[in-house]
Amino acid sequence: MGHRLEAVQQEPFPLLDDIVVLSDAAMKAGKPSKIVPRLVENLQGLLGNIGELPPSLLQPGAREYVRRELYRSPAFGYRVFAITWGPGQSSPIHDHADTWGIEAVLHGELEVVDFRSVREYEALSELVPSDLHRLLPGNVISLLPPHDLHACRNVGTRQVAVSLHVYGRQLEEVRRYAHIEGRLYRQEKLRLKSV
Repeated sequence: MGHRLEAVQQEPFPLLDDIVVLSDAAMKAGKPSKIVPRLVENLQGLLGNIGELPPSLLQPGAREYVRRELYRSPAFGYRVFAITWGPGQSSPIHDHADTWGIEAVLHGELEVVDFRSVREYEALSELVPSDLHRLLPGNVISLLPPHDLHACRNVGTRQVAVSLHVYGRQLEEVRRYAHIEGRLYRQEKLRLKSV
């Protein structure tokens, strides 16, 4: 029996069985510091030729990106999501609530800007950009707390982008950082929605 039958998404998703097998294998490494690099390496070559995506995954939201859960691991607890980004849609600067993960592009192009905190106050953080990634189909990056603070943006002006995300556990709430002025940002809790 294939993993597709356990998938949350009803339409068949290309290579979901392969993604699950590789994720399960990476989970056996035990610690996030070993799981994440193994998963990045394993998925890097696989996702460049994913083939045709289900039409529903190419449908962005009118105003913001759409997050769709594809799979929940009953054995290891990790989750697999696809996020659909309309032209120019972006995320705020956010963390991943101390959860490890990976992000990959399946369709289109994403720009991911990593940030680091140079100073923390009570409810404010002073943030500076620390790295920039231009992700094309097949590119995979790691999210390993505390180095998981970033913002994502579909750089396409006409094309939808679709990204794949594997998170080590259920991720329902993250911290986003609302810009105040200069390098100052206010931390806010953000509840994540999935369809």
